[in-house]
Amino acid sequence: MQEKKNNIKVYLTIFFLLFILGFYHTQVNPPVPIKNNKPIPIKLINADLEEVNEKVFNGNMVYSGNVIAEHETSSLKADSIIYFQDRNFIEARGNINFKDKDTYLVCKRLTYDANTKTAVAYDDVKLTSPDQIIETQELIYDANSDVAYFDNWGTIYKGENITKTKIGKYFVKDKRIELGANSTLESPDYTILGTDIKYNTQSGLAIFKNFTEIINKKDLTIYIIGTQGTYNTKTKESFLKKDGVVHYQGKILSADDLYFNEITGYGKGIKNVKLEEPKEKRYLMGEYGEVFQFKDSAIVTGRPYMVKAFTKDSLYMHSDTIIAIQDKNKQSTIRGYHNGRLFKSNMSGKSDSLVYHEDASRLDFYKRPIFWATGGRQLISDTLSVYLNPQTQAIDSVYGRENAFVISKVDSLSPKFEFNQAKGRKLYAYFENDKIHFIDLKGNAESIAYVEEESKKTGKKERTGIAISICGILQGEFVNEELDIVSCQLDAQSKIYPESKLPENQRYLPQFNWRGKERLRKWNDIFPDVFPDQGIDSVDNIDVSIQKSEVEPISN
Repeated sequence: MQEKKNNIKVYLTIFFLLFILGFYHTQVNPPVPIKNNKPIPIKLINADLEEVNEKVFNGNMVYSGNVIAEHETSSLKADSIIYFQDRNFIEARGNINFKDKDTYLVCKRLTYDANTKTAVAYDDVKLTSPDQIIETQELIYDANSDVAYFDNWGTIYKGENITKTKIGKYFVKDKRIELGANSTLESPDYTILGTDIKYNTQSGLAIFKNFTEIINKKDLTIYIIGTQGTYNTKTKESFLKKDGVVHYQGKILSADDLYFNEITGYGKGIKNVKLEEPKEKRYLMGEYGEVFQFKDSAIVTGRPYMVKAFTKDSLYMHSDTIIAIQDKNKQSTIRGYHNGRLFKSNMSGKSDSLVYHEDASRLDFYKRPIFWATGGRQLISDTLSVYLNPQTQAIDSVYGRENAFVISKVDSLSPKFEFNQAKGRKLYAYFENDKIHFIDLKGNAESIAYVEEESKKTGKKERTGIAISICGILQGEFVNEELDIVSCQLDAQSKIYPESKLPENQRYLPQFNWRGKERLRKWNDIFPDVFPDQGIDSVDNIDVSIQKSEVEPISN
């Protein structure tokens, strides 16, 4: 008989130790109980019935009916308890109410170790503190450190806020929660999904170190993703590190260091900033950026650039500062200020400022603009506007205002400095297949064109002279690199000079400036540090001395 009792005692001891160790071996470390040097015995205050059975529970006392027990700061009410007096340990069953300071615990079964002041609750567990409520099926409560822990799913309630997690550790005094795998924090305003989250219910601050998603329930277009950072559930502020991403209004903001405030709609990114608009297939990149959700605008600096993806190619734009704005009609405008550069497979350009009117498919160049079209044709004026075909994204037309100048090499492969030229106060250039096809110059128009005709003897084109025209309105057509003057009206004066009769320095219009070496030939040439200005060809300084009075009308 004594041997059987000893076996039962050993068995229960081993079972209890294995049970506790099983709880402790989890992702979020459970509280470490503090063992008292001189344990204080548990006090039995009341019981309607007490009995002992030598064959059951190693002969330890069983109390039932309105049982009340106390131990230091804790008290217990239950239908029945088994009191292992030699171990200072009890096991309670049925309608359990356990209280420690301001924390209340109800369940169907509970063990309490007075040596470590640790309670383990089972079955329909509900822990209530002044701050919140925890519901689970198994829970460890450390009365020494006021810490509750569970590792098999639990729900935490704080007002309207609901947290669901597989593993949870609740610090009652600090009002702080550490959440383990598969955690969900939910309120009427937000949902937080993630792992390894530390949440302070008093400050509302959630700290996470693994993949976490934060969803704004009142505006489902706003959701935040990150693997390291914080989220304040009260101020709705996010601070994200590494691969943080903020989604809002169909836009996507990412950066190495990222901040976003859902209340003000203000966001800021530092290093590797990227603002993506998937619907528009447009991206803004740089080293520093700010977004303003409610003004529908953004600013990017630090080597910023824009990419607009088209069907066949992309438009690239760079300047010192890029600002994106969307007006009340949802019309988007991208502005680049200072040292602007632009590249597309069929064009490139530079100016101090650039403006891309996305919905109108128009590009505006301000302050010393220069534009290159396919074939190396160069356009200059005080301001330029380039119109793209909305469907094909090909160049449709170019409008130049004040001091407009069109230059095209007679032979793009030849090293000779021979150029077809036209200038005037205003320019309208029309394109076909991305090449200038027709030009219309108004106001003090002038042109120099190299003339070639087919030889009757050889059947090949031969140079016949150089045509100089001056008039109020000039229209010309480019055909196979040649500039053919179609019309010259209002005080028109035109003449064809044999090459031998026209000196080299008179073959350039006033203010001629060929800047072929500055032309951007690939997309990353938009960055000055990659492709710095290399100066201009030497012919820009040629003395041009042809005067209007020296041009004689062409003879029949």
